[in-house]
Amino acid sequence: MNLRWLVALAVLAFAPALAQEPKDNIAGPYVPTPWVIVDAMLKLADIRADDVVYDLGSGDGRLVITAAKRYKARGVGVELQPELIELANAGAKKEEVADRVKFIQGDLFETDIREATVVTLYLLPRFVTRLVPRFMAELRPGTRIVSHDYPLSPWKADKDVSMDVPEKEFISGTTWTRLYYYVVPARIRGEWELILPKQLARGPLSLEVNQEPHTVGGLVSDGRSEDYLRDMQVLGEKVSFGLLYNGKMIAFEGKAAGDTMSGEVSAKGVKGSWSAKRRSAAPK
Repeated sequence: MNLRWLVALAVLAFAPALAQEPKDNIAGPYVPTPWVIVDAMLKLADIRADDVVYDLGSGDGRLVITAAKRYKARGVGVELQPELIELANAGAKKEEVADRVKFIQGDLFETDIREATVVTLYLLPRFVTRLVPRFMAELRPGTRIVSHDYPLSPWKADKDVSMDVPEKEFISGTTWTRLYYYVVPARIRGEWELILPKQLARGPLSLEVNQEPHTVGGLVSDGRSEDYLRDMQVLGEKVSFGLLYNGKMIAFEGKAAGDTMSGEVSAKGVKGSWSAKRRSAAPK
């Protein structure tokens, strides 16, 4: 067999390995979250008995175990390392909450998290950022997220809490800790048909909403003019914004539910109901 054939066979043998890019899904080394931070994260998330708490990179399971024991919530931990899964299961049994928690050995970037009402995480910054599109697309509106130390950039936190934790100094070289709290917004990006009381608009208006993790806004058109929405906010299913239309400042409060929005509207001398029906979703 000549050299050319040897080279060709060698290339074929290594082709599958060359074609497969290694996954960069090890979301950081295992670092136990100090207990005082576990308490603060659960308090910030406002855990309730009807919650399903998912901890991504759950380690020894302390966060979901505490959520189950203290708040009677259900919990799911997602962890890649089998020895930590064993440790977490042993901890759940010891604390007598094994019937309310489970631990999944798997990739936190691929595990189904749609059941969650609360998500907690303590991951390296580049992995936190990678999760933002997934959170926005898959989690239900109103789901609360608490991230330890690293923000979900470019998503702006709804609130954050800073604290000093002396025992954390050996982990990161500083006692400073910051927790970021988010509420998953309703997905309202797209084109809508907007109906107002007849005193405010004679017929349906066109509403176009642009929504990104870090901003939301839109404009209204009646076929003759376009007016931008003012101070639009989406917190879970709650939607609010202002609109200057036909010389009147109109305030909107309401809720989004899938392909519809509705609520109360008020302007000088006028109060009533408004509604909107989705025409099409905006292209991603």
